Amino acid sequence: MNRYFRAIGFLNNFTIQEYEKIVEDITFRPEGSAIADHPQAKYFILDKSLDCGENIGICVRIIKDTKGNIHRDTVFPYLRTTNYVEHKTCSFEKKISGEEFLGVYEDANLGENIFFYVQNVDELYKKNVLKEIESSVSISGLSIAGNVILPIKKDDIQKQNASEYNKNRANLLNKASNGDRNAFAAVRYDDIMTNVTVSEQVFVESMDIYTVVDSSFIPCGAECDLYSVLGEIVDFKMIHNNVSGENIYVLNVLVKGTVIPVCINEKDLFGEPQIGFRFKGTVWLQGRIKL
Repeated sequence: MNRYFRAIGFLNNFTIQEYEKIVEDITFRPEGSAIADHPQAKYFILDKSLDCGENIGICVRIIKDTKGNIHRDTVFPYLRTTNYVEHKTCSFEKKISGEEFLGVYEDANLGENIFFYVQNVDELYKKNVLKEIESSVSISGLSIAGNVILPIKKDDIQKQNASEYNKNRANLLNKASNGDRNAFAAVRYDDIMTNVTVSEQVFVESMDIYTVVDSSFIPCGAECDLYSVLGEIVDFKMIHNNVSGENIYVLNVLVKGTVIPVCINEKDLFGEPQIGFRFKGTVWLQGRIKL
């Protein structure tokens, strides 16, 4: 059973039997199917979804052969978003087991390659392409443990300087990716100086790291689509799961100029979210694509 079901509101009394009953009901419902022909085999891929609340739900991916036989391929919870951002170069890779794919693109704001779990694989089969393609991606994250922490106190000038810094860094990263050696050297020097500054304040002056580091986005664990996120809450809302009756939060978290919607169970979030406060937690990154 996917442990991230609790992120969309299936935490209390969600037994294996209840899980199987919900999945079976979704599997055999007649509506809500997106069918994609597999290009190399005689079978279809069907995605059937159950919306449990505003933009949240469960997707069951089914394999159906030409004789009408079906079997369950994978089941995953989702948070659908429509904040599409166009990326010139995206790549996709099929996971070892099942009809599941990971996508990757370079984010100029975050300064690294971002890996995400692809929600709508039918788009890939329609285009029949996986490597080096232009794509629009809408990112979201599911979290099963997070904290609300105080913001770093900044005046208007410091906020403006931080915004300008993020823009300049994104511009340098873009130039560096296009082969500009001076831009690459500038980014590298900035990283070194930032590391020195943080190290001095944390280890020498004994300051708490969260009073020094405003936001961060770091790969977490062995799975490449898991990230440790620290960022400012710029908006949030509470959503009710109509199936389980539980409440969840959807937090819009600003990380280095990129806003990531994060879905987390009310009971898994330590602290009361407020705009301007920060979120710290581990997220499973998902994405919808438009090729």
